[in-house]
Amino acid sequence: MKATIYVEPHAKGRPKVTTFSGHAQIYTPKKTRIAEADIKASIRSEIAKAERFGAGEPLVLWVTFYVVRPKAAPRRVKHPVTRPDLDNYLKTLLDALDKFAFPDDAQIVNIHAKKAFAETGTSPRIEFVLERQDG
Repeated sequence: MKATIYVEPHAKGRPKVTTFSGHAQIYTPKKTRIAEADIKASIRSEIAKAERFGAGEPLVLWVTFYVVRPKAAPRRVKHPVTRPDLDNYLKTLLDALDKFAFPDDAQIVNIHAKKAFAETGTSPRIEFVLERQDG
């Protein structure tokens, strides 16, 4: 399964806790819910005819998160080494793919991930390849 998702990469927000009638309730922040929904919508159209993976299949994910270069960043800066963290981008993507591309994100046994600046004139995006683990 191969896809390019033209959405701004968004880091997974920390769960929030509130109380309602004396009971604690945990919820996902609105920005994270919107980002996951955007990724899901893009994925559905991009990979509508792609093969889904079954339960128990070990999977490998290759992914690059292309983010907008800040205007203040000098050209000598080649990689986005500031927040958000790469692992938080991954959490958003995996949660969006979970139950759609595969039954459980625990099936991911190998991840090759990076974040990079989108080239001038190109859109921020997420490019990924998801495939079965050989052997």
